[in-house]
Amino acid sequence: MKKDLALLVLLILPSFTWLLQPGFYPMHDDLQAMRQLEMNKCFHDGQIPCRWVSDLGFGFGYPLFNYYPPLPYLIGAPMHLLNIQYIDIVKIVGILGFMLCALNMYLLGKEFFGRRGGLISSLFYTYAPYHAVDFWVRGAVNEFYAMAFYPAIFLTLYLLIKTGNSKYIKWSALSIAGLMLSHNLMLLIFFPVAIIWSVFWLVKFRKLNNLITLINLITSGLWSLGISAFFTLPVIFESKYAHIETLTMGYFNYLAHFLNVRQIFLFPNWGYGSSELGPNDGMSFFLGYLHWIVPLTLILLSLFIKKLRMFRSMLYLLLLILIWSLIMTHNKSTLIWDNFLPLQSLQFPWRFLTISVFSASFLSGALALLPKSKLLLLTSFTLLFLLNANYFRPSTWLPNMTDSQKFSGKSWQYQITSGIFDYLPIFAKAPPADAAGSDLDIISGIGEYRTLFKNSRLQKYSLSITSSSAIAELQTYYFPGWQAYLNGQKQIIDSTRDPLLGRIQVDLPKGSSDLILKFNNTPIRTISNLLSLISWVCFIIILWIQRPKKNLT
Repeated sequence: MKKDLALLVLLILPSFTWLLQPGFYPMHDDLQAMRQLEMNKCFHDGQIPCRWVSDLGFGFGYPLFNYYPPLPYLIGAPMHLLNIQYIDIVKIVGILGFMLCALNMYLLGKEFFGRRGGLISSLFYTYAPYHAVDFWVRGAVNEFYAMAFYPAIFLTLYLLIKTGNSKYIKWSALSIAGLMLSHNLMLLIFFPVAIIWSVFWLVKFRKLNNLITLINLITSGLWSLGISAFFTLPVIFESKYAHIETLTMGYFNYLAHFLNVRQIFLFPNWGYGSSELGPNDGMSFFLGYLHWIVPLTLILLSLFIKKLRMFRSMLYLLLLILIWSLIMTHNKSTLIWDNFLPLQSLQFPWRFLTISVFSASFLSGALALLPKSKLLLLTSFTLLFLLNANYFRPSTWLPNMTDSQKFSGKSWQYQITSGIFDYLPIFAKAPPADAAGSDLDIISGIGEYRTLFKNSRLQKYSLSITSSSAIAELQTYYFPGWQAYLNGQKQIIDSTRDPLLGRIQVDLPKGSSDLILKFNNTPIRTISNLLSLISWVCFIIILWIQRPKKNLT
């Protein structure tokens, strides 16, 4: 096993070699370092879990991590304690993502096709062209991490059903929670696949009516919800407080991003541009020659070769999943997209390629069941490397890039304004035209203020009003959870007082006053945090109880 893992790391090394050098690179979603910075600011400020980020939204702040999946940034957060640059943290998180993806697919493939089958499946998964697009072109780190949990979910659900051993409940729950915390939209499209996979094995092992197995599966699902509750429940219950409608408008409307057959099967058309209406996209949506030739060949060979016939029903299932996911990227599936509204939040039909790549790669591991499997492993890697390895590189490398450059000047301005409407609080009717500037403005009356303290969860001000009364407008968007206290007295916040941006306004009396603004939890966030805390405590306790016992004899 250790030799296999060492070999696997060596074989996938070309997929992330560029990340092992100083500097950074441009990508479509060039906010990875910024999100990591904001996550770490939350931890420093004691805002755990992180929800409100203070720098984005042109300095007015917005509830990014109340809606945006946090897992990659949670993984990266402790690294800054070692004085690692944020741009380097992004690279390390990327390397860990490549390794996790390869490892999980290896374990899945190994379970069914043996050690060499695991290596083959893992290499196909790692070197899929769309895998390179996700990380090196789009910079879609969350979707990139979601792909790492697909094989883990398949493996743990299979073992839970096959063995009936309750020890797999926690690993299945952790795998599903990992997907939830990586990319909630990927859960939307992978959920039916996981259900079909589970039903397939329930029927296969004649456990469809086995009450214990069904309870184990339900427990696993509920536990995963508990683990991820701090994020998933606010997404469900507090989406009404943000302009999420903008996530499916204009460029993000699904109708503009269907693929054609030539794009999927025949022409790599590699590039670092954007997805456009029609076939002239600036980036590739190529499945990969080997990723459709090998699965089809194996399906045909399964009619004649005994070892493949033993897995024929599973191979057919994987082929059906592959075909279905590819159909969902094509405009022939428009009727489904039109009538299933939650699907439209996926924005890009070509995101189903994550399912296509997963099923094709898993299926390809069956090559190890053929004669001369060692030669087939070597041939697979050679062909994958020759055909696809060149995709795993950035369009440009900036060797002298540092955090100070990334977080200053025009780069800083771009990062605090990019995607400004994505999670804008609903109380703001439009994004701001200018930066927040000051922390607080006295918009009525005469007076002065002094900022005593300000971070992502707490603001403190000292005010001196010389007029009979005044109004202070804090340059922070209102969002449920913000609460103002004037001289220790809780104030009622009416977000409609600023009809354009929904900023927080407080009435001030004449004389000296202390004003405090706190970001508190709403009831649903409190419940969500508590559920996650209980779920994680249970996980740790059970992990300790079920730990392997040392043999003292």
